[in-house]
Amino acid sequence: MIKGLLASLAGLFGAGRGTAQTSVPKIIVPRITTLSSDHARVKAMPGYRIEAVEGARALARWEELRAGGEGYPVIVGDAEALNALLEQVGDHDSPDIADTLAKAAALDWSQALNELKCRTREALAEFSASGEIEDAPEPEVGLWPARPDVASMPSTPFNVLTGAPYDVCYILVVPARHGWEVPAYTSWGAWNECPPPELHIAALRSWHERYGAELVGMSADVLDVRVTRRPASREEALALAREHFDYCPDIVYQGTETLAPLAASYMVSDWWYFWWD
Repeated sequence: MIKGLLASLAGLFGAGRGTAQTSVPKIIVPRITTLSSDHARVKAMPGYRIEAVEGARALARWEELRAGGEGYPVIVGDAEALNALLEQVGDHDSPDIADTLAKAAALDWSQALNELKCRTREALAEFSASGEIEDAPEPEVGLWPARPDVASMPSTPFNVLTGAPYDVCYILVVPARHGWEVPAYTSWGAWNECPPPELHIAALRSWHERYGAELVGMSADVLDVRVTRRPASREEALALAREHFDYCPDIVYQGTETLAPLAASYMVSDWWYFWWD
């Protein structure tokens, strides 16, 4: 992944407003991706459905579906992103989902976060010892930016390389009551250094209670979260950035590089972004 991805995404979403339209037509060669057989399988599962919408309207449609109260929607992205996500969705029955939700309910997030921190340090030490990566030190606080890079919308409806919204964007609706429950219904996580579903549930539930966080976008390796309350001070924002690093080191190691730019963005933006390699 390109270094500084968070900053790139933020600039991507905030760019282009108020600029004059050029008279030279832009030639776009569409990428044709067919839906996999998982599409029909998941649609046939009780309470699951998939909607196609223009990428530019994805957030508005998400809000309509969220207000409708018939399941919980997540913006996935294009057909390729949908196929990759649906591969993770097993042939669920109620006991499987209930078991994951029960595991999450029994978790204390502070304790779980400390375990994640230890697991991350152990993994980094193993990678470093094997020569797969150079030594990954503890992240520095860094300098507080005068103008932090921020996102103003979810990343999943957009092509990260071009910055354009997808012509066709998919929204997956699952039979969950709350956004923090969605990882149980999609078997999301438990690959590479990405935590298992119950830890994502515990994290999202804790952030919902503290910051009004709601899951909006979910692809195979990305989570987009929108909050209703921002950190009230730099100290709180830095503590939150450190918490997010322990949960998802890639947003710092392959993104902001230090904690201060991440913390600064949390004080001026309602969007959080997580990505696992």
